[in-house]
Amino acid sequence: MKIALIDDKNFGPASLDGFSRYQSVKNVYRISDGKLHLVYHPFTEDWTPERKREKAKEALSGRYIAYGAFEDGAVVGLIMLRPGLNMGRMMIDSFHVSTEHRRRGIGRALFEAARKEAAGRGANAFYASACSAQGNVDFYMALGFAVSKDPIPSCVAEEPWDIQMECGF
Repeated sequence: MKIALIDDKNFGPASLDGFSRYQSVKNVYRISDGKLHLVYHPFTEDWTPERKREKAKEALSGRYIAYGAFEDGAVVGLIMLRPGLNMGRMMIDSFHVSTEHRRRGIGRALFEAARKEAAGRGANAFYASACSAQGNVDFYMALGFAVSKDPIPSCVAEEPWDIQMECGF
């Protein structure tokens, strides 16, 4: 596996066509009394072929700092950062590992590459508006994230069920 900054030489509009964003969720986190609580709320998530193409265009748009995890030429993971800072925090806009490649350290490797990039650009923390699915939030917490004490209001308004998280470095 190779982690690399995405550009038009290693990534194109069809690079996510084989990517599996599928996720079956049973429990989600909700915040009450300032604490995380699990709630049974089953759903599935997946990207349509059209959404995969949209996400690829976003990654190549120049609006993001994007890293990919590549295995045998295929994209198996993706992290996209918004380049601006909010109170020293750089926002993780998108962070995904293809379903069949999860639990192999790919997410951690992408996170580390992105952390070095963010620190080099003056960030002292990451901020993420994380999908409230138990697996997602648990993954972020395993990376050192905690519920943000200073959430970004526009993120809360845009995704009210997300868990606003941050991680210093």
